[in-house]
This record gives sequence, C-alpha cells and structure tokens, in this order.
Amino acid sequence: MQQVLIVDDESRLLESIEAGLEDYQDQFMVMTAPNGKVAQDILESSEIDLVVTDLRMPVMDGFELLAYISHAHPFMPAIVMTAYATAETEEKVNNSGIYKLLEKPIEFDRLAETILESLEQESREGSVAGFSLANFLQLLAMEQKTCLLNIKSEEMDGYIYLHGGEIYTAILGNLKGEEALFTLLASDNARIIFKKLPKKRITRMINKPLMSLLMEGMQYIDEQQHSASPPGSSKDVHQKKSSTAKSSGKNTAQIDQTTEATQESLQQSKKGDIDMGKVEESLGKLKDVDGFMGAGVFTPNGEMAAEVTSSNLKLAEIGSLANDVLLKAQKATDVMAVGRGNVVHVEAPKAHVFARCLNENADFSKTEAGKAHVHLVMLLAKDGNLAMGKIKLESVIQEVAAAFR
Repeated sequence: MQQVLIVDDESRLLESIEAGLEDYQDQFMVMTAPNGKVAQDILESSEIDLVVTDLRMPVMDGFELLAYISHAHPFMPAIVMTAYATAETEEKVNNSGIYKLLEKPIEFDRLAETILESLEQESREGSVAGFSLANFLQLLAMEQKTCLLNIKSEEMDGYIYLHGGEIYTAILGNLKGEEALFTLLASDNARIIFKKLPKKRITRMINKPLMSLLMEGMQYIDEQQHSASPPGSSKDVHQKKSSTAKSSGKNTAQIDQTTEATQESLQQSKKGDIDMGKVEESLGKLKDVDGFMGAGVFTPNGEMAAEVTSSNLKLAEIGSLANDVLLKAQKATDVMAVGRGNVVHVEAPKAHVFARCLNENADFSKTEAGKAHVHLVMLLAKDGNLAMGKIKLESVIQEVAAAFR
C-alpha cells in the first residue's frame, strides 16, 4: 500500500490529521514526523510515495526538507501546508515543483482529496509493460518526446527524464546519470510508467547521444549477466564499482568487483564515436546494391546501434521486429537439432527483409566480452538485386563485427 509522510511540529495537529484520515486507511497509510530532520531519516529508511509538510518548523524547516527532496527524490510529489500563504511563499513553493499548496487550518477531506489526486496520477498518466526499454527509448527519441518515465520491476524503481527526445537524467536509488540508466536498461520485464512532468527545471546529468548510451548499456548488461547479484539489487548497488557515472559530476555509488573484461569494455565505449563512424561507413557500402532501402546494426536484445537508409523507413521498429523473427528462427533450428541458424530472409509483397546474426562466441546462445555478437538487418525493394545483397551483407557484417570486439 502507498505511504504518505506528514511533517509538522504541532503534535496535536498531527494526531488530528491521523484521526481525520482514518476513513482512507484502505487507500493509503500515514506516517508522521515532527520536523524535517526526522522526515529525512524516514525518507532514507522507508518507501514513501508522497510528502505533506509544514514550512515553519524547528531543527529543519519545510524549505530545507523540500530542498532535500528535490535533490534526493526529485520526482516525489509533495504537498505544502502553511498558515502563511503569502505571494512570496507561493512563488517559492511553485518553483520547487510542489504538487499543491494548502492553507491552514487544514480541512481533512480536502487534504485527503489532494493526497489521492497525487497518488492516482500514476494510473491516469498510463503505463507500458512487456516492452523493451531500449526500444521504447528509441521510439521516444524518434518522436522527440519530452517526458518523465518511472521504470518499475520487482528489483528496482527508477526514473528517466527525456527532453526533446534526448535523455537528460536517470535516477535509481543512490545511482544517478549513466550508471542509473545502464542498470535500468538491464532490468527484465520492467513496467514503464508515464509520470507528470515536474514543474522545476531538471539538471542534465547525461550528455551523450542515445545510440552511444545504448551501446555502452549493452556492454554493461553483458557484464551484469555474469554477476552473482541481480542488477539494481542493494548488494549490486553497494558492492560494484562503476566508472560510467561521470556525467553527474561525482560518483554516487561505488562498485568494487569490476573485472578486466568490464574495464576493457568501458575503455572501448569511450571510443564509441570513432567505432560508430566506422560502422556507419561499412553500412553505407550496402547502398551500392540495387533496390537498397535501409540497413541497421542491432544488439542481440534488439536495440539499434546504427542505421543507414535511403527512404523514410522507421528502421528502429522494423529492425526490432526482424530481430525478433531471427531470434525465434534460431531457437527453432536449435530444437530441430540442425545447428543454430544465422540468417533469415523474409519475402514480403513490398520488400525483402534480411536479418543476419554474427556471434564469435563458441556458445552461440551467449555473448562474451571481447567477442562480437551483432545482428544486421537489411531491406531491399521487391525488384532489388538479391544476389548482390547477400554478398554485400556477408562482407559488411564482418566489418561491423570488428567495431564490437
């Protein structure tokens, strides 16, 4: 059940609010704190969904508490109670991105209504489940969306903020920036929830193109798959050391079990722009094939890393679907005991779709650091040169693989 933390230095008022909200105890639970410092301790140790706070309090006042929430829990909604609702106070509150300002004396029904409106915002804004987070981010980037996403799974609860289709910020517990983003990308069966955009300005922590981030995220995920702790677990967060959270200006969590393979992968990721240039140059060679429509390089999980098109194709979507067909075909050939297939050719009324897998690992079902594992999807027009397309496809994927080793 969702929990609401109410903060006020007047003990009798807190008791009255608790009693006044008893009729709503089947919808949310109430916790109380006598000042901002105690509230901060509760926020650090408990899962709180909403804060209701007074402004004038001893030890730590409401503004200090709101500043702490803004830094440590930037997407947590808050309601302010005050008997001094001046224009200056309202301006300060609104600049803090507060959900609502309520004047004292508090009407309990009005308070309950405001609390429920805030808590129910998640369901009104919609959610997506069973969809690859990386693929979803690519779609948002294509549409240049500005939105706040809450990424939830059994193991984690984090946020990603996009502005104009670019990832600005990612937060997961104590993790921030790229490290938080990579951990969220590694989550299985995550639920993607659209949250209300915050009123306050969000500080940009991530300054890289989406494709570069997905490439580095793929390397991070490969390493996490060999880890004993699930991504995002408390043990994983506090025991592993990462050198990927540089954009936040400081490390907010440390990882102490980094392997040589991880270090090599991270060093390679720093050269992402050079490697991606080579990949796109290699893909460009497919343009020489008569009937060429487009081609893209994809990770085994279906995230697009690079593309070259000669038409207005939504290659991220098409390639992701073709990638799924390839994976299913590979599983089918495994069941048939004829060896794992590495290419699929789909002949459709308007085009030919080729999906080719190259995996240098001896165990074709796995990905290993230092060994290429890439998928290449190519589309040719119905009357395109299929023979030349297949020849070029084989040569180009070998070149592309070199950038992924």
